[in-house]
Amino acid sequence: MSLIHPGLLLGIFLAIIPVILHFLLRSKPKKLIFPALALLQRRKVQNSRRLKLRHLWLLLLRILVITIIVIALARPALPPANYSFSTYELVMLLTITLIAILAYVFLMRRYQHQRLSHQTLNTKRTYLRGGVGASVFLLLLLLVFWPYQRRIFAEISEPLPAVAENIPVTAVFLFDTSLSMDYRQENHSRLDQAKEIASQHLSNLPSQSRVSVLHSSSEDISPYQSDLSAVQSRIKSLKTSAYSLFLDDRVRTAINRQEDDFKRSQAEQQSSASAPPGSDQYIREIYLYTDLARSAWRSQPSQLIKQQLEKLKWLGIYVIDVGVTNPQNIGISQIKLSRETVTLGNSVSLKTEIVSSGITAENTLLELFTQNDKGQLIKRDQRPLSTVNSTADNSEANSSSAANRGSQLEMILPNISQRITQGELRISSSDPYLPDDVRFFTIVAEPPPNILIVSPDPNSAQLWNDALAPEKLVSLKKNRYQCQVASLNEIETLPLEQYAAIYLINVSGLPTTSWRLFREYTENGGGICFILGSDDDAPESMIVSFNSEAAQKLLPLELLGSLKFIPPEFLDLENNKHSLFSYFQNLGGTAELSSMEVSRFWRVQPANRGQVIATYTDSRHSPAIIEQPLGQGKVVVITTGVDSQGWSQLLFARWSYLAFADQLTRYLVHTKVNRTNYLAGDVASYQWPASVSPPQAFLLRTPDLKQLPIDVKSGDHQVFIPETKIVGHYQLSDNFSNQTRLSTGFSVNASPRESNFRPLTVEELDQILGKNRYSLTHDMEGLKRTIRTGRLGVEVFPLLTTILLFFFCLEHFTANFFYEVDQSAEVSS
Repeated sequence: MSLIHPGLLLGIFLAIIPVILHFLLRSKPKKLIFPALALLQRRKVQNSRRLKLRHLWLLLLRILVITIIVIALARPALPPANYSFSTYELVMLLTITLIAILAYVFLMRRYQHQRLSHQTLNTKRTYLRGGVGASVFLLLLLLVFWPYQRRIFAEISEPLPAVAENIPVTAVFLFDTSLSMDYRQENHSRLDQAKEIASQHLSNLPSQSRVSVLHSSSEDISPYQSDLSAVQSRIKSLKTSAYSLFLDDRVRTAINRQEDDFKRSQAEQQSSASAPPGSDQYIREIYLYTDLARSAWRSQPSQLIKQQLEKLKWLGIYVIDVGVTNPQNIGISQIKLSRETVTLGNSVSLKTEIVSSGITAENTLLELFTQNDKGQLIKRDQRPLSTVNSTADNSEANSSSAANRGSQLEMILPNISQRITQGELRISSSDPYLPDDVRFFTIVAEPPPNILIVSPDPNSAQLWNDALAPEKLVSLKKNRYQCQVASLNEIETLPLEQYAAIYLINVSGLPTTSWRLFREYTENGGGICFILGSDDDAPESMIVSFNSEAAQKLLPLELLGSLKFIPPEFLDLENNKHSLFSYFQNLGGTAELSSMEVSRFWRVQPANRGQVIATYTDSRHSPAIIEQPLGQGKVVVITTGVDSQGWSQLLFARWSYLAFADQLTRYLVHTKVNRTNYLAGDVASYQWPASVSPPQAFLLRTPDLKQLPIDVKSGDHQVFIPETKIVGHYQLSDNFSNQTRLSTGFSVNASPRESNFRPLTVEELDQILGKNRYSLTHDMEGLKRTIRTGRLGVEVFPLLTTILLFFFCLEHFTANFFYEVDQSAEVSS
């Protein structure tokens, strides 16, 4: 227990005043003249005893009244604990009181039925009251107050330090600056509300206090400042950010800062002989201003914060919840593009997920915009959102714990003619939360990549060419690939670096120089695929060429011989998780492709670096497709034919055959496809084509119109951009020889979880910080009360005032009632 005014305890000595008044003003027994002297003497003894008991009871009440007045004026405070009665204690208190009342009433009725004289009845009633009162007091002391004090002392781990309201404070103000704090109510965002409460509290801090301001948008650590006006300016400058660290980590940073500063202060005071050991010149507190949105915390809370706070009993934690009880929002949770990189003239579908919470989508439109060459936004399409969340139950939608309701909407962006198309999807609404009303996207459209098809059989090469670039798509300029057919004799004269991928179909052998050229091409980032569909009636010569030293430096396998399946087998593609076949899942699976018969194949032995992608359904599970990464590129080998030479029936798989040719080609050139859409905080990257000379520097233009130089290290084939904390469009330009050319672009959006305002529950907050280890409040007045309780403990002044009023009334009643009874008895006698 601590006392705010301990000097006032000297007033307890005033309790001697009732003793003096008792002896000076005590009533004297009256002389009564009666004939029967024996009766008078007996009544005199009874009257004296009764008066002594009543005077003693009245004396104790007066002493208690003065004592309670003095203690109440001293304003004692107790350490924070649960001072309310438990269920057992309340039940026991009521039970003892009820039994005492029933016993008193029963005994008084019994005395009255005995037809006792009035004087004897008064005497027995006095003794009965004293006995019942003493019994009640002992039972309450034994069965209620003794368990109560044991429980209270168990909850109070250590006494309060001797503190006063004017001791300086070392505080950390930690602000949640995630996007959810942009939610507006009464034209104030949640961050504005937090800054207003913090500014008011900052002005109430004692002089010489020190404050450090932290936020969740970065790992910056602000020093402690005694200039509170500078702290005020820093608080006013805080803004929300699309990139935010988890509050768990920032709380740990704040705790570590306080602990380190406490140890430094202890080390300084050890050199001072006047300072007592273990003392601190500051009150240490952490204030967390947040809307308690679940998205700002880790999904799996760590126990480190709770364990650390259990050791630091001197550190106060205050959580100021500025969240809204029933948030209303409609926005775009996320956007998914069918493809981020397409060929010029093709279309892209945009699938959006619209989330809604506590609000309907009536008279709301989803608008699609793209930028033209001058950077101006042009509306391309719009769709109504009147059906979004129309079936949601209102009570569930208005509940703070209800999940956001949503629906999906798809829009098509046709005929992409710009190399880099940057656009955005907007919701025309006036909801209180604006950050998720717009989503950005970037699409890169490249000319059809050049594909080289080499085969000794022109018909086989033309079949594969028609599968990759059909004549109808070529005439409409919507072909995905630009194919060129060449013979074996032309290989050494072609600029291989200009081709994104090379197919060698039914090739029975290559000279050493060709093997070397293909290896250099692959190591520089090219993709090459061998389709072993024919041995030209000379399997031995093919085995010798493919197993040569030059070939083995490129191939992922060793040829053993060509065999026949009797009966025919099939491709075993069931439950195949390789990315080459992932696209088939959206088309209904690989059933049609795996139902085509395979009659002949090459038996091979995979090399150490070779990875089997698919096998046949024979008992040996013979390899069907094998790959091997080599340098920056990759090599893929198919051990059967895909044409009409009689090796397999894959050619007759209709759309599956075309899809397989397309996906295989995309897989070969996948290493050159750059990602163009990121979430805030992701590390963006750009890899330039191998055919382009490496640039020396890039110029990055950010959404806030800043231009940042990015150097390219010698030998690197890509650059990384870690500064993606601002949502919007980015442009990366080649700044070589002062001739700026737009190389690529990308877009950054906020995380979809920022649209979820579901708050943490008290139980979840207890798991993070520890039960009864923090104080939770919602406004400035509540913060004042909780701070006062945390620093000075729980004041018992209201309780003492209530007890004082009770005993004062009891004393007044006793002083009047006792004498009125005696006087009325005397008058009646």
